[in-house]
Amino acid sequence: ERRIMKNKILIAVTLFVCTVASSCNNWLDVTPQAQVNADKLFSTPEGYESAVYGIYTAMTDASIYGTHMTFGFMDVLAQYYGIYNNHDLNECAKYNYDNGTAKNLISDIWLKSYNTIANCNVLLERLKKQSPTFFPEGEYDLIYGEVLALRAFLHFDLLRAFAPSWKVDEEALCLPYADNFTDKIHRQKKTSEIVQALIHDLDTARILLKPVDRALEESFKEMDYNNPHYMTDMDNVFLSARAYRMNYWAVTGLLARVYHYMGDPKAYTYANEVIQALRDGYFRFTQENELSMNDKKKRDVIMQNEVLFALNYSGIHDLWYSYDASQNTAYEIDRASTLYPSGNDFRGQYLVIDGSRTSAKVSIKYADVKAEKGEKIPMIRMSEMFLIAAESGFDQDKENAISLLEELRLNRGIGGEISSTISAEKFREELTIEARREFLGEGQMFYWYKRLGVPVGLDEIEVSPATFCLPLPATEVEFGNRAEDYIKNLK
Repeated sequence: ERRIMKNKILIAVTLFVCTVASSCNNWLDVTPQAQVNADKLFSTPEGYESAVYGIYTAMTDASIYGTHMTFGFMDVLAQYYGIYNNHDLNECAKYNYDNGTAKNLISDIWLKSYNTIANCNVLLERLKKQSPTFFPEGEYDLIYGEVLALRAFLHFDLLRAFAPSWKVDEEALCLPYADNFTDKIHRQKKTSEIVQALIHDLDTARILLKPVDRALEESFKEMDYNNPHYMTDMDNVFLSARAYRMNYWAVTGLLARVYHYMGDPKAYTYANEVIQALRDGYFRFTQENELSMNDKKKRDVIMQNEVLFALNYSGIHDLWYSYDASQNTAYEIDRASTLYPSGNDFRGQYLVIDGSRTSAKVSIKYADVKAEKGEKIPMIRMSEMFLIAAESGFDQDKENAISLLEELRLNRGIGGEISSTISAEKFREELTIEARREFLGEGQMFYWYKRLGVPVGLDEIEVSPATFCLPLPATEVEFGNRAEDYIKNLK
């Protein structure tokens, strides 16, 4: 029964991709043929569902979260890997953004992200013209909230990648916030305006999702190792398969991430709400016996019951294998034993393995082990909420902040108390070490270093505020009348 439903989802995704995502022009040029296709797609509730699945599928493109905004380019910038001189991303690891490969990757990140945002806007504008009674009860608000939050998620990562950090210049006139579908060019906005807009979207999404999202139901807690909380109602996959989609908990976690980026104490409030959901049984920490099997394909490689939001991507293992097969493209961890010095650390023991060519270590999260609990790209995880709450709450309640970091470490197999006299600066250093262990392969660590303005990686490479900003694609500057003064002013 579950296999049949999975096939329905795949068919729905394929329909949307064929109709929409395979051709940017069908959306962005709004040709008559595209209009006919869109009218047909949005003529049933199932068509809207297909469009939602299609947005998630678009996000697994290799130019963004399928590779380069997770374990690829962004983690190369975070200095996670031993990059050889003949590696395709060698110049990227040196922050040489003028290199042809780097330029192409940056341009692809920009274009694919904004194309996916455009798809979100088309869907949202169709929804505005549709009556809620057109859908099963609650589905209108669910789709609206979910897609609004996805649009905010995409914008926020663009902001973190391209704009100066909040701490350096919160008034930088940097990126467009595309909050509607139009053939006109969206003007650049200040970082503070973009943050205000995406917080508004996320607040709205939370209000819409809270009464209808089944991720808040008691049945969402009913999970065990063999049957994690995939869905609460086998008869309605779209409404109940909420565990990895942009659900209420994921939106709350994303708000924690945004406020943390700003250094705002509200980060603690939202992170703590998600942590409380773990205390209440909606999530749970992964146990060592779920990772320690000799048969690697049985390992819970992404610690799935801790995941707030992930992308389903059945091709990730094959894609990773294609990278790992060549020294020019492999993502081999730089000094894994230094990253995970404790022999008791679950992550170092079970979540890094030998690569397919050499004994150099690679992350198992995507490795070609055909993990039964893999095929997903983690986007927001519970451990990040502990790190955010610990840092954001340190000044208000130092004892609680320390206990949160100790709890996270204990659930990774690391013991040892943290001194109650630890300074705020030293505590941030401890959090940064832990973040680096947690975020391997997830594209988050470069943003962590940038937010704090601290040296990057095990070698503590000094990165200037300007270098922390990806440059705008040349076509945007030339044809979109985009100004990069916000970067020039930093030099």
